[in-house]
This record gives sequence, C-alpha cells and structure tokens, in this order.
Amino acid sequence: MDKKASRLPSWAMWAMMVVLMVLTIHVVIESAVQLYFANQSGAWKYLSEFREKARQAGLSLSQYGQKVGLDPYLGWGREEARQHEPPPTVAKSGTVLFVGDSVTAGHDVRAGEEDYPSLLAAQWGKRGVKVVNLAARGYGVDQMWLKLLLQAGGYHPDAIVFAYIPHDLIRPGNDFNFGLPKPRFRFPGPHTSLTLAEEIGEYHRHYDAARSGFHLSGWFAGHYWDNKEYYAPALATDYFARLYRHIGEGLAQISQEWKIPVIVVKLTNFREFSGSEPLIRLAASGLVNPKHLDKADVRYLDMDDCVLAKAKARGLELEKEFAHHPSPPGHRLLAECLGDFMEPIVLKAIFDK
Repeated sequence: MDKKASRLPSWAMWAMMVVLMVLTIHVVIESAVQLYFANQSGAWKYLSEFREKARQAGLSLSQYGQKVGLDPYLGWGREEARQHEPPPTVAKSGTVLFVGDSVTAGHDVRAGEEDYPSLLAAQWGKRGVKVVNLAARGYGVDQMWLKLLLQAGGYHPDAIVFAYIPHDLIRPGNDFNFGLPKPRFRFPGPHTSLTLAEEIGEYHRHYDAARSGFHLSGWFAGHYWDNKEYYAPALATDYFARLYRHIGEGLAQISQEWKIPVIVVKLTNFREFSGSEPLIRLAASGLVNPKHLDKADVRYLDMDDCVLAKAKARGLELEKEFAHHPSPPGHRLLAECLGDFMEPIVLKAIFDK
C-alpha cells in the first residue's frame, strides 16, 4: 500500500510539469503576440482605423459598415461607379465597361480626369461611346468578376475591359484586405463555393474576444491557415489555376451570351510578390476564352511591351512612372497602348451591331 501510494505523486508530478510547460509556452507566445506582434500587424492597424472612423461618425461598427457600402458579395466598392457620357451634341453609340482595382479607379491622380479610362472616354466620347468605370481600390480578380456579375448587366455594355495588376492575382487567396472582410472562392473537391464576406461588426467581435480571452495567437494562426494561399502563393498554384479558369469560363459565357468582346488586360506595374511569375502565366491562359465556347470573344493584352517601347521613345523612367500607382504620364501610356489595341475592337463591336 505504501509503495502504490508513493507512485501516485510521481505520476501527478509529471502531469503537473507537462501542464505547466504547456501553459508557460502558451503564456510566452500569447504575451509576445498581444504585446508586440498584434500591434505591428496590418490587421490591428486597419481594425483600429475602422473603429476610429466609426467612433467619429457616432455609429456602431455595423452601422458604419453599412454607411460605407460594405457588401457580403463584394466586400466593399459597391457604389463606386464612374460614368463618362458622350458630349451632349453627340448621339450615344455604345458603352465600354471597365472593371479593375485602384489603378483603373485612378488613385494618386485626378480620378475622372487623368486615369486611363477617363483619357479613353475623352477620346471615344467624340464618337458617341460612353465609358463606365466600376473599378474599386484593393480589388482582386475575384471581386472584379463578382462585380461584373452583379452590376455589368445594368449598363448593357458593348465591350468589357477586365484590367488587373499582378498583385490582384493573389488577393483572392485572402478573406481580409485593407481592414475589411471580403468574399472568397473555395474549391472543395470538384466543386466551387463562395464564402461571403463576414459582417464587419462580427469580425471585430471575434478579434476582440480572442484578445480579451488571451488566445489571440490562435486567432492569428487560424487566419493565416485559412488564407494560406495568399501568404504562400507559390505552394497554391492549383488553387489559383482553378480560380482563373472559373473566372475565365464566366468571362467567356458573358462574351458569348451578350455577343460582346471582353479584353483581359495585364497592366504594367512594379509591385512584386513572391511567386508572381507562375501566377501571371496561369492567369494569361486561365482567364482567356475556353475552347468549348467557340462564339466567345475574349482577348488578352499584356501592356508591358507597348508601355516599355513608348516610355523608352519618350525618355521616361518606368520605375518612376509606375512605382506604385501610375503617374499621369504613366496613365497616358496605358491609355495609348490600350487605345491602339481596342480601337478596331470597340468600333467593330459598336458599329456592327
């Protein structure tokens, strides 16, 4: 009896040591996350900014989200359309619709005047062509596609320009960008599913609960795992290949059903990311017309060669004009190159109706 009794404290001691070790590791990791990592992360920065804006507006997080146009299908950018009508003296002949991110939206230049869709609108408007710009800051190719699905039909376009920079190719691998939840396509088995953007107030509540409950490290671990395609795109080429093919199928169906051309454009940009080259190649093939839709007209344009040639002829430094968002001269180069490519396509689509 004495020997058995003496063994119990030994087992209990080992168990206590294991528990204490696990707790110590958790406290050390969690303290590092709480005190340093979380405060340095982009997630906390954007969440704090959103809270402050909601506070200044005197609204709850959910109310402020509704005010700024957050949407479960798009994330944001629901009401950012810019329309360029032809001059009053010119009869309208057709409509060209653009979708893209902040470059196409005209950030860091005078939006509506100096961005490349506006420059093309000024040129084409003389021929009666209306230009509609649905671009929104921070969009990936997934949100561009969803916005086309939800809004393009209301404008009855005669041609669509689907424009992206390389960084837009990895954004679909994330369900959170610029402090705002966004939708995500997933591919469980042979199927395609769409996870809608989480309601902004609920998103903040989950984060706050993790921070106050001292398990924020688990929240970050879950976030990075759920969005591993974004953080390790080189290891997720199968995911992105399926996504681009899915969008490409949709673009081709729009082209065939509406009998209009769709131009997929890779804009010149110097914002690089790890694993960009494989995704650029996958997008160049996946976003273009699938073979079985023989009446679809989906074309691909890589702007780099044209922009490089025109910039060299004018003595412009590409890295300066396209350092982040294009400068006004950069937008002029984009407008000229895209205009040269689209001129016969747009006019044929509009005037041969």
